[in-house]
Amino acid sequence: MATRFNLNILPILRQMDKTVSVLPGLFITKPPRRSPRRRTQERLVLHLHLDGNAPLSDTAMEQLLTKLAEVYYQTDGSTTSALRNVTDVLNKYLLDRNYRAATKGLKATGYLTQIVLREDRVLYAQCGPSFIYQITGDVVEDLHDPELSGAGLGLGKAYKVRYHQISLQPNQLLILTPKTPQTWTGNLFKNLTRMKHSALIQRLLHKLDEDLEAVVFFPVDGEGEVNIIEPNWGLGVGALEIDELDQGGLVEDTVEDEPAFVESPIQIPDDTDVPATQLENKKKEQPPKKEEFVSPRREMDKKPGLASQVAAEIGPAINGIQESKTWSVLSSAGGSVGATVRKGWHSLLGLISKMLPDDQILDLPSWSLSMIAVLVPVVMVVFGSVFYIKRGRNQLYDDHLSQAKTLLTLASTQIDTPEYYQSISEAMDQITAARSYQQTEEVEELFSTLRLELDTLDRVTRLNYQPLFSRGLGADVTISKIVVTAWNDLYMLNADYGTVIWAQSNPDGYKIIDEFSCGPIDGHITVGPLVDIVALPTSQEDQATILGVDKNHTMIFCYADLTETPVIFEDISYTLGRGQAEAITMSSSAPYNLYILDPEKRAIWIEYQSQNYHEGSEYFGAIDSPEMADAIELVTNGSELFILHNDGYVTKCVTERADADPLCTTPFDYSDTRPGSESGPFFAGADFDSFTIKGSPGMAVYMLDSEEQALYRFSTQLEFQEQFRPIDGIIDQPATAFTVTMSDRVFMAVDNQIYTAQLLP
Repeated sequence: MATRFNLNILPILRQMDKTVSVLPGLFITKPPRRSPRRRTQERLVLHLHLDGNAPLSDTAMEQLLTKLAEVYYQTDGSTTSALRNVTDVLNKYLLDRNYRAATKGLKATGYLTQIVLREDRVLYAQCGPSFIYQITGDVVEDLHDPELSGAGLGLGKAYKVRYHQISLQPNQLLILTPKTPQTWTGNLFKNLTRMKHSALIQRLLHKLDEDLEAVVFFPVDGEGEVNIIEPNWGLGVGALEIDELDQGGLVEDTVEDEPAFVESPIQIPDDTDVPATQLENKKKEQPPKKEEFVSPRREMDKKPGLASQVAAEIGPAINGIQESKTWSVLSSAGGSVGATVRKGWHSLLGLISKMLPDDQILDLPSWSLSMIAVLVPVVMVVFGSVFYIKRGRNQLYDDHLSQAKTLLTLASTQIDTPEYYQSISEAMDQITAARSYQQTEEVEELFSTLRLELDTLDRVTRLNYQPLFSRGLGADVTISKIVVTAWNDLYMLNADYGTVIWAQSNPDGYKIIDEFSCGPIDGHITVGPLVDIVALPTSQEDQATILGVDKNHTMIFCYADLTETPVIFEDISYTLGRGQAEAITMSSSAPYNLYILDPEKRAIWIEYQSQNYHEGSEYFGAIDSPEMADAIELVTNGSELFILHNDGYVTKCVTERADADPLCTTPFDYSDTRPGSESGPFFAGADFDSFTIKGSPGMAVYMLDSEEQALYRFSTQLEFQEQFRPIDGIIDQPATAFTVTMSDRVFMAVDNQIYTAQLLP
């Protein structure tokens, strides 16, 4: 079992030569009784410093920090997710506050440091260029890194968060300060861990002529508590009693087991309505006005004017550029390159003048001098930019790699599977970013290890897809539907023309039959471009192979026998008006009836196999049908019918008896038992836009996320079973269609090519 520590905290606020231990921006709390299980073992310390001319009053600061603590302890998931959520809430609040105060010339930038104590370690999230020093014995480690922690909060929608983990040990100090005094040098921190508190304070305040805001953390063996040290500053720094600090100075924080959090939206006094010169008076004469605390999921109610709106839109982008390491590198590169060009040009002229016997050689035509004046700086700038940009990429690589290693260290200490999964996922994001700058042996090895671990947790099987056609299907082909016959022939619907392409199976692979024709035909009965196709059962009386339908419900039989002319027909038995056909499907079990999706009329029409698909009825009968305006596809096994909607949710209808009306559930929830996942109408991490159902043996519903070329397998109760993804580097474009055969082979259309792989061994 890990050793547990207490954190003893000494706040120091020095203003106008007066020192106190009350920091308005320091907030300490413990988990409320009804907090999520993952939060119950964590103690949270918040430190918020506002830089600028729009500070908050002490009351407003306390209310804001109370709300942020509530956000943290109400967030389920990993520690880093909760810290990120708090940061997002504060950034939106400060951004809105700065926007409304811009007309008065007021602005505040938030430097937020969140520290979480858990057993023998602390994890902190830092936003803004605050300083953190870790002092262990005589070793002083400056953890200040403004490139990773960013410029602060309230400047734009984009911000940076630096996560770092520290393993606690006895005789260790952590010092947090928004701004380091000039007197704080490396030598000042030496031996601090061996000093009494009174001597330590005297050392930190020695010859200090400026204001100071700092928090000193003393880890000691304990039970995971956080305590405040409150010296009697009235005695003066030099007269502080050692016993008073080291024995009687610990005062436990007064937070109850369950803080009285204010329900959102919280009202915070608005200090931005007062001129900057009057903000220091804390508005004691008049009660403060109230402003609404903006929830992270709300839009801003007030809209700026045109100029303000343009500034608000481009401001975050400019801030993001100025805060990035690439910007700082290029800025310094510009100055360095300019100086290098000037120095190099003068050196070049001097060298030439010394080497040549006669200065007349420099008496060149004006056009030559002009060309030299233009080309030399351009060449120098190009070479200099390449050099500095390469340095910037190396630094970004190191930053992302360091963050990934920190998250992996954090993951190794997490027993809870959802927290472990979250840390591994975030580490994978950092490794992927590092990989985009450099592909070293170290980062490739970490990438492979994390990919394997995440695949195991996400139930991912990587498939080695192979292309079927050496030259593809042609530039004017976009496949929207693939069907496979009992003879393993492929029939593919080309959405560009509404025609069908036949690929005949043979021992050497697949061969395109150019003579095959199945598509738009003009005549006594006209069939337009086909919107969908199905493969007919082998028991079909006239041995037609493919049935297609156009948007007007006109159907066509197409034959593998090239001497047979396609047969066009329509069902004229309906008395009800029909809208445009969106998709069709055939039952995966007998009877092999055809189902036509008609979102416009909120209907599904059945064409019966027993009537050779020339006569049918309405699927829903007299009952109210579910909403289908956004329906895009349907599949059925006969007794169960599934409708896929544009947003990825599913309607499921069940018919218990042949003569009964179907009972429909909209939406029908997915069931996801992966770590950290939840069941619901949408499946986390996927955007489904196509699906199919595979009959026995091994009946399953397969759903496609086309952007990720990811195929998900569910039971008919939509219980997630497994997902299949391509091996990296095989497919890099969205899929447009797929099908799964009875032998568990998948065919997937990407661009103008068909890829295939075996799902199960």
